Amino acid sequence: MSYPTYCPDCERGLADLHIHTNASDGSYSPQEIIEMALQQGLRCIAITDHDTVAGVEKIEFNKIPPGLTVLPGIEISTEYQGKELHILGYALDIYNPGLRQTLQVLSEARRQRIGRMVQRLEEAGLRITLREVQEFARDAASLGRPHIALALIQNGYAADIKEAFHKYLLKGRPGFVPRYRLATEEAIALIVQAGGIPVLAHPGNDLHPAALPHLLKAGLGGMEVFYPEHDEETRRYYYHLALQNKLLITGGSDFHGQEEEDFLNFGKLPVPAGTIEILKEALKS
Repeated sequence: MSYPTYCPDCERGLADLHIHTNASDGSYSPQEIIEMALQQGLRCIAITDHDTVAGVEKIEFNKIPPGLTVLPGIEISTEYQGKELHILGYALDIYNPGLRQTLQVLSEARRQRIGRMVQRLEEAGLRITLREVQEFARDAASLGRPHIALALIQNGYAADIKEAFHKYLLKGRPGFVPRYRLATEEAIALIVQAGGIPVLAHPGNDLHPAALPHLLKAGLGGMEVFYPEHDEETRRYYYHLALQNKLLITGGSDFHGQEEEDFLNFGKLPVPAGTIEILKEALKS
């Protein structure tokens, strides 16, 4: 693959490769996301729900206009040496048996975790029920903390999702319960096995530089360089790190549709045109 030395602004508005739908913890259906992408004139999007491909399954790919490519994707929460890393998978076979089996395990683990978190909040004196949380997750195949956050907001315990997380749902807070996670190497292997390309999500938030050689050896294929929380210095650093290690350079908004910032970032981050072409070829094969 060939990339320019650095071009942070010349390839905006082409793609968004990190989007969540209401199949996990997003607010919009896959079809609504596709309509938004068409309105903005994007050439490529990826549906990357947390630990599920249920949103991708709902897409009628034969009805998508030819100017837009929709990549089947996923975002898997993993653990590497005690730290949480998220691995994005692109252009994977969502019906791969090994993938399906593992996602069933993760779905059950999420369901049990949410139940324990609600119980802990109740024990801390908050009036919140599992039924309320499930109402916010009505269309979701993958339960998550944002669904609890929405129930907390509804009951007046927080003004927004960030406050709900900081007051109740992060480590050390009353409702926190550790999550079952795959080892990072397992997730990378799972995506490769399903014919996909594994990409490290938001490395500026999570990656310790010493981990990269091991992840490369495990089969890491790309790095999410362009991400809303990456400042210019961080973007430059990971762009050149990706170049040095011959990694795919990706970008995405991490769209959930729950905050104003989500809409400001949707489809607005740089994604190299070369990346889009590589992912489209991977999808064909």
